[in-house]
Formats: sequence, C-alpha cells, structure tokens
Amino acid sequence: MDIGLRLSRRKILGAAVASLVGLAVAHTAVAEDTVKFGSFVSTSGPGSPYGIDQDQAMKLAVKYINADGGILGRKVILDQQDTAFNKTQAQSVIRGFIGNDDVIAVVGPTSSGEAFAADPAAVAAGLPVLAPNNGAQGVPQIGPYVHRIGVPEELLLPAAAEYAAKALGLKTAAIMYAQNDAFATTGYEAFNESLEEVGVDVVQVVGYDSSSVDFKSQLLLIKEKNPDAVFVAALATDAALLLRQMRQNGIDVPIVGNVAFTAPTLVEAAGDAVEGLIVAATWDPADTSELNQRFIADYKTEYDREPTALSANAFNCVYILKEAIENSKEFTREGVQKGLLAMRGYSYLGVPVEFKKIDGGLRDAAAERPILYKYKDGKPVKLEQ
Repeated sequence: MDIGLRLSRRKILGAAVASLVGLAVAHTAVAEDTVKFGSFVSTSGPGSPYGIDQDQAMKLAVKYINADGGILGRKVILDQQDTAFNKTQAQSVIRGFIGNDDVIAVVGPTSSGEAFAADPAAVAAGLPVLAPNNGAQGVPQIGPYVHRIGVPEELLLPAAAEYAAKALGLKTAAIMYAQNDAFATTGYEAFNESLEEVGVDVVQVVGYDSSSVDFKSQLLLIKEKNPDAVFVAALATDAALLLRQMRQNGIDVPIVGNVAFTAPTLVEAAGDAVEGLIVAATWDPADTSELNQRFIADYKTEYDREPTALSANAFNCVYILKEAIENSKEFTREGVQKGLLAMRGYSYLGVPVEFKKIDGGLRDAAAERPILYKYKDGKPVKLEQ
C-alpha cells in the first residue's frame, strides 16, 4: 500500500476522532447550561381541554424563568409528551422519562387515572413527579416522589358545599357523579360528607358512566326527588353535556360542580346552561398582584384565550421546581426531591398553599380558604364568603 495513502487515511481518522471528541465536549457544555423537565399532560384526546391549559401555562412559566436568567444560570428545557388521556400511553411516556437521565423531574399527568397507572414507575426510579391536579383520593400515597401541587377535591369541595348550603338555604340536595372514575368518585364522597355535616339531606345519589351521551334516565331520578340543588362530580368530557341536559330535562335548581367545570371550553359548550353554576378553586383571576396580572395578560396575548385555575396550577409547578433546585443547589433527581421536601408550601399564583403532613410520612397540598365562583353572564364571578 502506498505510504502517502496510509498517512492520508491516518489524518482522516485522526480528524474524525477529534471531531467526535469536540462534539462530545460541546454537548457536555450545552448540557451544563440547561436543566430539563419532563411534562406529560393530555394535549389530545378527551382530556385535552385540561391538558392544553396545563401545557400552555408551563411553557409560559419557562419563558418567564429563562428571560430572568434561568435557574441558577441554567436555561430550562421543557420536554412535553402527550398522554392523550390514556393510561397505557402515560405509562409509556413515564418510562421514556425514567430512561432519560437529563430529565430530573416531571410535571403531570392530567388525570388521576393516569397518575395511578404511571406514577408508581417514577417512584420506583426516584424520579420526582409534580401533580398539578390529580385530585382523587390516594394520589400522594402512590409514593414519596409524588408531590401533589393542586389542592385535592376532598379539600376544595367542602367549601363549595358549605357556601351553597348557607347562601341558598338548602334543605335537600342530590348528587350526580361519574362512578367509573376515581377523581369523580372522590368528588362525590367529599360532597356527600360535607352536605351531611352542614345538615343538608341528600335525597338522591346517582352514578353514571362518563362515556355515556344520554343522561335522561339518571336525571329523571333526580327530578323525581325535587332537590333544592344538585351537586355534580364530573369529568371534562361530560361536564358541559350534563349541564345542558339537566336544563333540557327541567332541572332548574342551582348546580354546584367540581373542578371539571372550570374547563375553558365549558361556557362555549354549555351555553346558557352554565348560568348560576357554583365552583371552587384556589386561583383568583381578580388578584391584583403583579405576577398574576402579568400572567393573565401574557397568556391572552400568547394563546388568544383566558387562563383557568388549571393553567395557574401548572404554571406554579414550574416555579416550584425552580425553587426546589435553588434550595438544594443540585441539578439531579435527588437534588430536586431534597429541595421539594424542604418547602413548606408555595405562593405564586392563587391562594397560599401549604404542604401538610399526612399518614405514612407523606405530604399533600392544602389551602385554608379556597375561592368560590358563580357563573354570571357566561363568566365566573368571585363570591364573598
């Protein structure tokens, strides 16, 4: 073989190796300048009215943080993977995050059902999960790496039930709930217990399948009892349909709903049927704080629509991760976990939320006084408590 040819090949090989080394160094430099969070919310499928809210709000939070210098100088990267409101897909997405060492924490999923399916794997792998809502009973008990940020139904709904009972002078009530869903079942239990505590007689309880499109038979059972109000624990997929059919079937009494009735598409889908609806949340759009008003204005500009309580919870999750890392000063999964456990609560958008100890050395989100709304002229109006 020609000596010149061998030398030429050696030069080419040496250049290639140097190039690969350079790329590796460059990649390391980029990695050291960033921090990556995973997001697994439902931007398609039946849960998309919630998931799109969450996704958009998290992206806005990342934009704010990066514009302000990032987290300890590192820019935030948000890797959103759609779960399509599907438990199997949520499990697949979380496995992908677990296998990616660059992802040091995740936010999601959109539903409690997905959380029960996917979060155990994250707990086993030591990957911190921030649950923006997931209001069903038992979510924090999945394990110590699951941190519920949104105040659960069991703590939100009693405030709504107590207010309605006193303000409306209720003597009797009926409850309707999606019996095939853990989140809605938790809502039913919270409503039922709270109404009994304030002396309201629950004269009818009706369960339904959330995949149904015709609720006439269930609504007739409620109408026969002629309650003073109806309390509904629904899902985003059926909340508007339920409201319309209740009015169409002659149920004209006040309706008190769970967080499903805060979806941004509700007013458009339910029309006049939303009038008078009472709901509870932890975020107040009328709050005049600088961050809140900036969030609302920028959300409208970015997405051409109003943010919701779900948007606020998801936004808060990104800032909570920022605070956790700033606490521990460690860009690792264990560093995030350590920083989260050092936090006693948070106060970004909405009412102050405390992390309270529960059984088994775990923690859950709690708010001293949730905010109540009543829909008037198609818009939620804050109620004085």
